[in-house]
Amino acid sequence: MTLKKKDVLIIGHKGASAIAPENTLKAFKKAIELKADLVEFDIHKTKDGEIVIIHDPDTLSTTGVQGLIKDMTLEEIKKLDAGEGEKIPTLLELIKVAKEKVGLQIEIKSSGLLEKLIKLLKEENFVNTSIVSCFAFDELVKLKNLEPKIKLGFLLPADLVRARQIKRKILKVVDKKFYAIHPHYNITDKEIVDFAHDNDLKVNVWTINDKDIMERLIEIGVDGIITDDISMANELLGRVV
Repeated sequence: MTLKKKDVLIIGHKGASAIAPENTLKAFKKAIELKADLVEFDIHKTKDGEIVIIHDPDTLSTTGVQGLIKDMTLEEIKKLDAGEGEKIPTLLELIKVAKEKVGLQIEIKSSGLLEKLIKLLKEENFVNTSIVSCFAFDELVKLKNLEPKIKLGFLLPADLVRARQIKRKILKVVDKKFYAIHPHYNITDKEIVDFAHDNDLKVNVWTINDKDIMERLIEIGVDGIITDDISMANELLGRVV
Protein backbone atom coordinates (compact mmCIF):
# COMPACT_ATOMS: atom_id res chain seq x y z
CA MET A 1 0.00 0.00 0.00
CA THR A 2 1.35 3.41 -0.93
CA LEU A 3 1.83 6.16 1.60
CA LYS A 4 -0.77 8.19 -0.27
CA LYS A 5 -3.41 5.49 0.17
CA LYS A 6 -2.69 5.28 3.87
CA ASP A 7 -3.15 9.04 4.13
CA VAL A 8 -6.67 9.15 2.63
CA LEU A 9 -9.09 10.41 5.28
CA ILE A 10 -12.23 8.39 5.99
CA ILE A 11 -15.00 10.81 6.89
CA GLY A 12 -18.16 9.23 8.31
CA HIS A 13 -21.16 10.94 6.70
CA LYS A 14 -23.62 11.82 9.49
CA GLY A 15 -21.55 9.43 11.59
CA ALA A 16 -21.74 5.74 10.72
CA SER A 17 -25.15 6.35 9.17
CA ALA A 18 -25.21 3.02 7.30
CA ILE A 19 -25.60 1.22 10.63
CA ALA A 20 -27.08 3.77 13.05
CA PRO A 21 -29.58 6.67 12.98
CA GLU A 22 -27.90 9.54 11.15
CA ASN A 23 -26.42 12.49 13.03
CA THR A 24 -26.94 10.87 16.46
CA LEU A 25 -24.43 10.15 19.20
CA LYS A 26 -24.95 6.45 18.49
CA ALA A 27 -23.88 6.97 14.85
CA PHE A 28 -20.86 9.02 15.92
CA LYS A 29 -19.78 6.43 18.50
CA LYS A 30 -20.05 3.70 15.84
CA ALA A 31 -17.88 5.81 13.52
CA ILE A 32 -15.25 6.06 16.26
CA GLU A 33 -15.37 2.27 16.74
CA LEU A 34 -14.79 1.87 12.99
CA LYS A 35 -11.76 4.19 13.21
CA ALA A 36 -13.09 6.98 11.00
CA ASP A 37 -10.69 9.92 10.84
CA LEU A 38 -13.50 12.47 11.03
CA VAL A 39 -17.26 12.51 11.42
CA GLU A 40 -19.31 14.70 9.08
CA PHE A 41 -22.49 16.40 10.27
CA ASP A 42 -24.75 19.42 9.76
CA ILE A 43 -25.43 22.17 12.27
CA HIS A 44 -28.39 24.46 12.92
CA LYS A 45 -29.19 27.01 15.63
CA THR A 46 -32.18 26.68 17.95
CA LYS A 47 -34.55 29.44 19.04
CA ASP A 48 -32.57 29.79 22.29
CA GLY A 49 -29.20 29.95 20.52
CA GLU A 50 -27.92 26.38 20.94
CA ILE A 51 -26.06 24.60 18.11
CA VAL A 52 -27.66 21.24 17.30
CA ILE A 53 -26.76 18.50 14.85
CA ILE A 54 -29.41 17.70 12.25
CA HIS A 55 -29.43 17.67 8.44
CA ASP A 56 -32.62 19.57 7.64
CA PRO A 57 -33.91 22.88 9.02
CA ASP A 58 -37.11 20.95 9.87
CA THR A 59 -37.34 18.03 12.30
CA LEU A 60 -39.89 16.08 10.23
CA SER A 61 -37.67 13.70 8.25
CA THR A 62 -35.49 12.91 11.28
CA THR A 63 -38.17 12.53 13.94
CA GLY A 64 -41.54 12.29 12.18
CA VAL A 65 -42.63 15.46 13.98
CA GLN A 66 -43.00 18.76 12.14
CA GLY A 67 -41.04 21.70 13.51
CA LEU A 68 -38.49 24.29 12.43
CA ILE A 69 -35.24 24.14 14.42
CA LYS A 70 -34.96 27.95 14.47
CA ASP A 71 -38.42 28.21 16.07
CA MET A 72 -37.84 25.51 18.72
CA THR A 73 -35.96 25.57 22.02
CA LEU A 74 -33.38 22.92 22.85
CA GLU A 75 -35.74 21.55 25.48
CA GLU A 76 -38.48 21.06 22.86
CA ILE A 77 -36.04 19.43 20.43
CA LYS A 78 -34.75 17.04 23.09
CA LYS A 79 -38.25 15.58 23.52
CA LEU A 80 -38.14 14.14 19.98
CA ASP A 81 -36.91 10.69 18.95
CA ALA A 82 -34.28 10.76 16.19
CA GLY A 83 -34.39 6.95 15.78
CA GLU A 84 -33.78 4.00 18.10
CA GLY A 85 -34.47 6.21 21.09
CA GLU A 86 -31.66 8.62 20.15
CA LYS A 87 -32.05 12.37 20.65
CA ILE A 88 -30.91 15.19 18.37
CA PRO A 89 -27.49 16.02 19.86
CA THR A 90 -25.89 19.37 20.52
CA LEU A 91 -22.48 20.13 19.08
CA LEU A 92 -21.07 20.23 22.61
CA GLU A 93 -22.40 16.72 23.32
CA LEU A 94 -20.62 15.41 20.24
CA ILE A 95 -17.40 17.23 21.16
CA LYS A 96 -17.40 15.47 24.54
CA VAL A 97 -17.70 12.10 22.75
CA ALA A 98 -15.18 12.95 20.02
CA LYS A 99 -12.40 14.43 22.14
CA GLU A 100 -9.04 12.76 21.34
CA LYS A 101 -10.89 10.09 19.34
CA VAL A 102 -12.08 11.60 16.04
CA GLY A 103 -11.97 14.88 14.12
CA LEU A 104 -15.00 16.95 13.15
CA GLN A 105 -16.20 17.77 9.64
CA ILE A 106 -18.84 20.43 10.30
CA GLU A 107 -21.25 21.63 7.63
CA ILE A 108 -22.92 24.98 8.33
CA LYS A 109 -26.59 24.82 7.41
CA SER A 110 -28.01 27.96 9.03
CA SER A 111 -27.02 31.57 9.62
CA GLY A 112 -26.16 33.43 12.79
CA LEU A 113 -24.06 30.76 14.48
CA LEU A 114 -20.47 31.51 13.37
CA GLU A 115 -19.38 33.34 16.54
CA LYS A 116 -20.80 30.65 18.80
CA LEU A 117 -19.23 27.89 16.68
CA ILE A 118 -15.75 29.40 16.85
CA LYS A 119 -16.08 30.13 20.58
CA LEU A 120 -17.01 26.50 21.24
CA LEU A 121 -14.25 25.05 19.06
CA LYS A 122 -11.69 27.29 20.79
CA GLU A 123 -12.91 26.50 24.31
CA GLU A 124 -12.88 22.76 23.62
CA ASN A 125 -9.55 22.84 21.75
CA PHE A 126 -11.07 21.57 18.49
CA VAL A 127 -9.88 24.26 16.07
CA ASN A 128 -6.96 22.16 14.80
CA THR A 129 -8.93 18.91 14.49
CA SER A 130 -11.97 20.32 12.69
CA ILE A 131 -12.83 21.17 9.09
CA VAL A 132 -15.78 23.50 8.52
CA SER A 133 -17.60 23.38 5.19
CA CYS A 134 -20.47 25.23 3.55
CA PHE A 135 -21.98 25.84 0.11
CA ALA A 136 -22.08 29.57 0.95
CA PHE A 137 -18.64 30.98 0.14
CA ASP A 138 -19.26 34.26 2.00
CA GLU A 139 -20.09 32.40 5.23
CA LEU A 140 -16.72 30.66 5.08
CA VAL A 141 -14.94 33.98 4.46
CA LYS A 142 -16.64 35.41 7.56
CA LEU A 143 -15.50 32.37 9.55
CA LYS A 144 -11.93 32.79 8.30
CA ASN A 145 -11.98 36.40 9.49
CA LEU A 146 -13.19 35.30 12.93
CA GLU A 147 -10.55 32.56 13.25
CA PRO A 148 -7.75 32.50 10.64
CA LYS A 149 -6.50 29.09 11.85
CA ILE A 150 -9.73 27.22 11.09
CA LYS A 151 -9.60 24.73 8.20
CA LEU A 152 -12.28 25.53 5.63
CA GLY A 153 -13.73 23.34 2.89
CA PHE A 154 -15.83 24.91 0.12
CA LEU A 155 -18.62 22.55 -0.95
CA LEU A 156 -19.17 22.17 -4.70
CA PRO A 157 -22.56 20.88 -5.90
CA ALA A 158 -23.26 17.98 -8.26
CA ASP A 159 -24.56 20.28 -11.02
CA LEU A 160 -21.27 22.20 -11.31
CA VAL A 161 -20.04 20.06 -14.19
CA ARG A 162 -17.87 22.36 -16.35
CA ALA A 163 -14.17 22.04 -15.52
CA ARG A 164 -13.60 25.74 -16.25
CA GLN A 165 -16.27 26.75 -13.70
CA ILE A 166 -14.84 24.39 -11.08
CA LYS A 167 -11.34 25.79 -11.61
CA ARG A 168 -12.66 29.33 -11.16
CA LYS A 169 -14.18 28.26 -7.83
CA ILE A 170 -10.89 26.66 -6.84
CA LEU A 171 -8.98 29.87 -7.56
CA LYS A 172 -11.45 31.83 -5.37
CA VAL A 173 -10.77 29.33 -2.58
CA VAL A 174 -7.00 29.67 -3.05
CA ASP A 175 -7.27 33.46 -2.89
CA LYS A 176 -8.92 33.25 0.53
CA LYS A 177 -6.44 30.62 1.77
CA PHE A 178 -8.99 27.90 2.45
CA TYR A 179 -7.88 24.37 3.32
CA ALA A 180 -9.89 22.28 0.85
CA ILE A 181 -12.59 21.90 -1.75
CA HIS A 182 -15.38 19.40 -1.09
CA PRO A 183 -16.78 18.48 -4.52
CA HIS A 184 -19.58 16.01 -5.24
CA TYR A 185 -18.10 12.74 -6.50
CA ASN A 186 -19.65 12.99 -9.96
CA ILE A 187 -17.76 16.21 -10.79
CA THR A 188 -14.44 14.94 -9.44
CA ASP A 189 -11.87 13.71 -11.94
CA LYS A 190 -8.07 13.63 -12.08
CA GLU A 191 -7.87 17.02 -13.81
CA ILE A 192 -9.75 18.69 -10.95
CA VAL A 193 -7.86 16.81 -8.22
CA ASP A 194 -4.50 17.69 -9.78
CA PHE A 195 -5.49 21.34 -10.26
CA ALA A 196 -6.51 21.58 -6.59
CA HIS A 197 -3.30 19.88 -5.45
CA ASP A 198 -1.20 22.17 -7.65
CA ASN A 199 -2.78 25.03 -5.70
CA ASP A 200 -2.06 23.40 -2.31
CA LEU A 201 -5.67 22.44 -1.64
CA LYS A 202 -7.00 19.18 -0.24
CA VAL A 203 -9.87 17.41 -2.02
CA ASN A 204 -12.48 15.73 0.19
CA VAL A 205 -15.25 14.19 -1.91
CA TRP A 206 -18.91 13.61 -0.96
CA THR A 207 -20.87 11.25 -0.58
CA ILE A 208 -19.65 7.90 -1.90
CA ASN A 209 -21.28 4.57 -1.06
CA ASP A 210 -20.45 2.73 -4.30
CA LYS A 211 -17.34 0.53 -4.21
CA ASP A 212 -16.25 1.11 -7.82
CA ILE A 213 -16.64 4.89 -7.55
CA MET A 214 -14.77 4.91 -4.24
CA GLU A 215 -11.92 2.89 -5.77
CA ARG A 216 -11.69 5.29 -8.73
CA LEU A 217 -11.51 8.33 -6.45
CA ILE A 218 -8.80 6.76 -4.31
CA GLU A 219 -6.82 5.96 -7.46
CA ILE A 220 -6.95 9.54 -8.77
CA GLY A 221 -5.60 10.82 -5.47
CA VAL A 222 -8.40 12.42 -3.45
CA ASP A 223 -7.47 13.30 0.13
CA GLY A 224 -10.72 12.37 1.84
CA ILE A 225 -13.74 10.15 1.25
CA ILE A 226 -17.05 11.20 2.80
CA THR A 227 -19.17 8.04 3.08
CA ASP A 228 -22.04 6.40 4.96
CA ASP A 229 -20.18 3.08 4.70
CA ILE A 230 -17.02 3.41 6.77
CA SER A 231 -16.42 -0.36 6.67
CA MET A 232 -16.24 -0.33 2.85
CA ALA A 233 -13.74 2.51 2.92
CA ASN A 234 -11.64 0.64 5.49
CA GLU A 235 -11.65 -2.42 3.26
CA LEU A 236 -10.62 -0.54 0.12
CA LEU A 237 -7.87 1.30 1.96
CA GLY A 238 -6.58 -1.91 3.57
CA ARG A 239 -7.28 -0.77 7.12
CA VAL A 240 -7.93 -3.37 9.79
CA VAL A 241 -10.39 -2.44 12.53
